[in-house]
Amino acid sequence: MRHTINSINVDWPLKSIIGIALVYFLLALLSAQVSSLTGITQLLSLNSGFALAVMLAMPHQKPLLGIALGAFLLTIYRVFVLNNGELSPYFIVPVFLVVIQLYLDFKIYRKWLSGNNNLSHSDDLFLFLKVIPLIALVNASFSVMNAQWLDSVEHGIFTSVWIKIWIGHTAGLILIVPFVLSLVERSDPLWAGRQKILAFIFIMSLAITFILCANIRFYENNRLEERFQILTNQTSTLFQASLKEKEILQASVVQLLVSSEYVTRSEFKQFVEGLSIQTEYIQVIEWLPKINADQRLEYEKDQESDYGKGFVITEAKAGGVLVPATKREVYYPITYLEPDSDNDLAKGFDPSGSAAVRAIMKKAAISGESQARGPVEIIRSSGFKHAFIVYKPVYENILGTKSLNPSQGDLSGFVSVVVKVEDFVATIVGPAETANFNLQWQDTESGRYYFNNKVGDYAPFKHVVDINLSGRMMKLIFTPTDAFIAQSASDETTIAMLTGLGLASLFSMLMLTITALTSRIQCEVKLRTSELEDLNKKLELLSNKDVLTELFNRRYFENALQDEFERSLRYKNAFALIMFDIDNFKKINDEYGHPCGDEVIKSIANYLISTRRSTDILARIGGEEFALILPAQSTIHIMSIVERIRTDISKIEVKDGEQTIKFTCSFGIAIFNEYLKDTHTLIKMADQAMYKAKAAGRNRTELFS
Repeated sequence: MRHTINSINVDWPLKSIIGIALVYFLLALLSAQVSSLTGITQLLSLNSGFALAVMLAMPHQKPLLGIALGAFLLTIYRVFVLNNGELSPYFIVPVFLVVIQLYLDFKIYRKWLSGNNNLSHSDDLFLFLKVIPLIALVNASFSVMNAQWLDSVEHGIFTSVWIKIWIGHTAGLILIVPFVLSLVERSDPLWAGRQKILAFIFIMSLAITFILCANIRFYENNRLEERFQILTNQTSTLFQASLKEKEILQASVVQLLVSSEYVTRSEFKQFVEGLSIQTEYIQVIEWLPKINADQRLEYEKDQESDYGKGFVITEAKAGGVLVPATKREVYYPITYLEPDSDNDLAKGFDPSGSAAVRAIMKKAAISGESQARGPVEIIRSSGFKHAFIVYKPVYENILGTKSLNPSQGDLSGFVSVVVKVEDFVATIVGPAETANFNLQWQDTESGRYYFNNKVGDYAPFKHVVDINLSGRMMKLIFTPTDAFIAQSASDETTIAMLTGLGLASLFSMLMLTITALTSRIQCEVKLRTSELEDLNKKLELLSNKDVLTELFNRRYFENALQDEFERSLRYKNAFALIMFDIDNFKKINDEYGHPCGDEVIKSIANYLISTRRSTDILARIGGEEFALILPAQSTIHIMSIVERIRTDISKIEVKDGEQTIKFTCSFGIAIFNEYLKDTHTLIKMADQAMYKAKAAGRNRTELFS
């Protein structure tokens, strides 16, 4: 530890700043999680209320730095967790907006409530209830300062969303600001007393509201999902029917090849064009004859008449570059294809150059059934196109008769139907459908997609349709768009959340009012009790003290003597009773007057008070007569104390005009012993000793014996 003052002045504030930042960050996540049930993630902003509360209760530097750090953490979280690390050059802007918002919130609050934070009076609570909606107005305006909600203006829902956010922020601030103040202002008895009830209201209101809204949302999602399935089932049915139609078209072309001894290019073209007139969904149909290695040169020479000099069978290499096909036993070049627009590069292309395609062709040749390929990009003059391809085998016996039965001849070639995915999907899924759902057409075997227009990673639900087409398992995955959810979902969850938070905030205000009223009553009772106690003490003082001297009076003296007597009997302690009076006091009164006599009595009392110990009891028990109780003293010590008192009193002078009055006192001492019956006996003993001193000439001390 770098020990000492630096660690106290630096480390602790740093811990406070980090703590504030983490709490702000976690409350922001909690707010978003709760608000997400309504589809409006800014509906609740507990972190803003926390920021305001710590600014009110702590020196501004620490909370401001902590909130800025928390806002920065929140921005980083959104960038790397929610936006997949897409860092905008303006990503730091939200941090500055948070600081500006907090500054405005604080200034508005202090403009209305400039005193302390305890909200102990009804006026303060009323002002609090007025200023919080104004602060929420600022916060709601900052919350909608992003493209997501500004886009809502086009849909005519901006004002509605903004009002809901304002109501949510108001309720949230009323809930969390007092709760945080009760945690931070622990030294204030009022806030300390409110802490448990405010914590209970805060936690329970969030929990109950969340559970209630989650159940409503679950019901809404189920209802929405049912509607979504009905909608997507129609598209799924049309999708599968269209793909089946491709198979039927393919089968028609196969029948053409089987039914004729030889089909020319023009016959193939004419037949396919006739099909295209009947069916709007037709795209590309190809004939891929089987060409053995020893037939390759003759085949390429024959095709030059249609495709030009230098025609060769091609295959694709890395990057989609077409090159002359490498030597192998068998080739399946695309010989006929219709329609041929934008398909020049496909002429003579042999897809069996790919091991994966050879495996599919082999499977089709053995089974005699159509076999579909996985997702692939085909080469066209305009570039690469995503495609779905199905191969159908055709067989030929030694007599040249073609057949669809693998047992009736050898493989003659394949008829393939090529579906350009984007074009095909566009004919089925129009703008009306894309506004409602995203579509993913997935190959189950490879996990890759033929088509994928999904936006974002999260969807509240999805509709998956499994299809088996041409020997290949596939999935159609439908996910709803935000527009579909916004149009179809009701406001029940939002209304329930705002109602729950509103009721909780009103209950919180009720508790603040009750505790403030209770606190004022308690303070009033405490004040009145204190005043009564002070008054009782004064009354007791008046009843126990001599008015002239402020020494104890005879009544108090007798009670104190009785207590000391009983204590000494119980604990076997000793004490002394001293009684004395002023010698010739009547003469002083007669010669100088009673006021002067009172001054003499007061001078003796002042001396006794100034020299007393805490255990001594001094009393004026008569006109000029005094008594002292000296606990736990030896006889010799008591005699020395009394002699000192007697001597000091004899030196006191009282002025009466130009005259000086001097006086003396006679002292009688009685020592307690366990054989005494009562205090009256002890008083009598001291009294006798005092009169003995007077009889012996006054200004003397006598011990009863």
